[in-house]
This record gives sequence, C-alpha cells and structure tokens, in this order.
Amino acid sequence: MKIKANHVTAVRILFLPLPYFLIYGRTNSRLAALIILLFLGLTDYLDGLMARREGSTPLGKLLDPIADKIFVAVTFIPLVDLSILPVWIAWPIFLREFLVTELRRFLARSTVQLKVTELAKIKTTLQMTGIGLILLTDTFPDKAVTIAFLTGVLIATVALAITLLLKEDRITSRVKVALAFEIFGLAIALAFPAKQIELIYGIVILGITLASGSQYFLVGFPACLKLGLSAVLSLALSIALPLTSVALLPWVSGIYSSLVTLIVAVEFASQGIDMWAAHEKRIELAKFKEYLITPLTLTVLVAGLFLGYDVRHVIWIFLWTSGTLSIGYLFADLWIHRRLFGHGAFSL
Repeated sequence: MKIKANHVTAVRILFLPLPYFLIYGRTNSRLAALIILLFLGLTDYLDGLMARREGSTPLGKLLDPIADKIFVAVTFIPLVDLSILPVWIAWPIFLREFLVTELRRFLARSTVQLKVTELAKIKTTLQMTGIGLILLTDTFPDKAVTIAFLTGVLIATVALAITLLLKEDRITSRVKVALAFEIFGLAIALAFPAKQIELIYGIVILGITLASGSQYFLVGFPACLKLGLSAVLSLALSIALPLTSVALLPWVSGIYSSLVTLIVAVEFASQGIDMWAAHEKRIELAKFKEYLITPLTLTVLVAGLFLGYDVRHVIWIFLWTSGTLSIGYLFADLWIHRRLFGHGAFSL
C-alpha cells in the first residue's frame, strides 16, 4: 500500500474541524488545538514534498489550495468570534482568498494565467504560523511561552542557516525570509503586551496576504475587465455571499458563527471545483450561483433590514438560507463533476 500526496491532503481536510471547536475551550483544549494545527502545517509541507517527488495530479492541485483556505476559515473566524482579532483584519484576508480563485476561474479559458508566486507561498506559511502564535499568545498572555517558542524556532533556523552556509556556501531565500519574520516576531513579543502583539501579528498577516493578492489582481483584473462589465459583475456576485457572511460576524455568536464558518468552508470547496471544471472545459454551475443563489440570499438580507425587522433575526435567516443553498450547490457540483475525481486519484 502506497500513501500518496492526495491521501495526506485529504487527511488534512478531514482533521480541520477539530481545531475549530478546540479553540473555544480552555487552556488544555487550546493546547490540543495548537498541536493539531502544527500537525496540519507539517502535513501541508509533507504533501507538497510528495507531490514534487511523485508528480502532482489535477486532483492534488484542487485539494491542496482548498485545504489551505479552509484552514484559514476554521482558525480566523473563531479568533474574530472570540474578539482576539477584529473583523477588519479577517475580512480583507477572505476577500483576497476568494477573489484570486475566482479570477483564475474567469481567466481559465483565456491566454492570461495566474501562476503561483513565491510571495503567495510565503503568505500561506505566514498565515499558518501567525495564527498559531496569536492563539498561543492569547492562551498564555504573560508572553513567556510565546517568547520561548520563538526563541527556540529562531535558534533552530540559525543552525539550519549555518549548516547551509557551510555545506552549500549559501543560504536559501526561504531561510532568509524565515529568519527575518522570526526576529521580527520575537522583537514584537518582547516589546509589547499580549493584546497588542496579537493585533500586530494580525496586521502583518493581513499586509502579506494583500501584497500577495495584489500580484494576481494587477494581472487578472485588467484581463477580466476586457471581458466586459458583465464579467466584473459576475466576479463580484461569485464572492458576495461568503464575504457578506464574514462581514456579519460582529452581530452573531455561537451556532451562527459556526454557520458562517461552514458557509465559508463550503464556498471555498465549491469555488475550487468550479475553477477545476473551467480549466477542464466542463459544465460550469457558477452562473447558477451568480444569478440565482447570491441575489436571492442578498435580497432576503436587504429586504428584511429595509422592512425594519429585528436585525439579528434577519441575519439568522440570511445565514440559514445561505448555508442551505451553499451546501446544496456543493453537492450538485460534486455530482455533476464526479468524473473529474476519478482516474485513480485516491487509489492505494
């Protein structure tokens, strides 16, 4: 039996709900969440290594970014729900993640292609490690654990840099970037109180995320604009539902913040399938979402608020409607494109 990169990625996706629920617990629960997040981060590195060694598959190219984006959903939304990070940091991060994938789908049949950049790879790593540091700092606000962890990581990275310098007479760019962020993170942890550390780390994650997104936007949006204003409208409608849900986080809690997480995760999954279908020149359901599901759900929200109904009840109805339709859309997507998942992609 041979374990493939796709199996590792699938395991990562299956484990992702666990840290979401554990983050809401006490110290031991959060420590368990951090251990699982560390494990998931290692599997992200492992499946990438296996894919490069064995050759990537179309399914792997779909699953890996979906897993990374769901990772963002199940970690950032609890941080906002628990008031560890403000929504103005999380919302633009989700905007970047949804927008870049949709630009790829829109341009799938054009000559313009949005290739993965080095900054985007750094962004993914920084999101994963940054979320862990923010959660660690909030769990142990005396900062001792965060400082000790960052010091240990920095010493290990310096040792790696020295080894590379002695063996290969050079230090790789990724190690240099890691050293820079580790030194910066440690300096912040030493200089500021816990709440400010969390905010600064969040702002750094936001800055790198937007910087990586701008590389795609500057190439992809002009190409999308050339397709006409209808294409721009379709682009906006394709990402409006999950982004509206995230924007409503300050007004919800409990099961409804979980519902927002579910909507965002499901939308990431269906968005990835739609992009894959576009690249494979298969039937696309995206128009159904853009011109029926999204307008319907937004109409429910706007009409309820305009008619003066209780804001919380209107939001709850919007979220339940959006969640139900998003899940239904995902199942339809999976059924119609089920043949894309074949060809032995998961065979052992």
